[in-house]
Amino acid sequence: MSFFCQPKRLGALNKFKSGDCNILLCTDVASRGLDIPAVDMVINYDIPTNSKVRCAMTARAERSGVAISLVNQYELEWYIQIEKLIGKKLPEYPAQEEEVLLLEERVSEARRLAATAN
Repeated sequence: MSFFCQPKRLGALNKFKSGDCNILLCTDVASRGLDIPAVDMVINYDIPTNSKVRCAMTARAERSGVAISLVNQYELEWYIQIEKLIGKKLPEYPAQEEEVLLLEERVSEARRLAATAN
């Protein structure tokens, strides 16, 4: 479910492309369909469950970039499959439960604000 109607989505995308906004939050479907050359970092809120889905947005025209995937205990199998696919052990950065709960509260508040702004 989108929080924005199509004109607002396009407006947000144009702000991101022009550099007026440096963060773009979107679904995996939208992120795969976007062609924005200057993306330096992709954060996957949900880990890709298909080995063909990757963060190529950060590596265009011989540029490098960073991809961060947030993984919970239910997604660990997919995480391990990605490591096997790329033949590399990925670094882990564990989060403390208190930090996660605080961030979850902030995300919920942001969703409420976005819903009222639409």
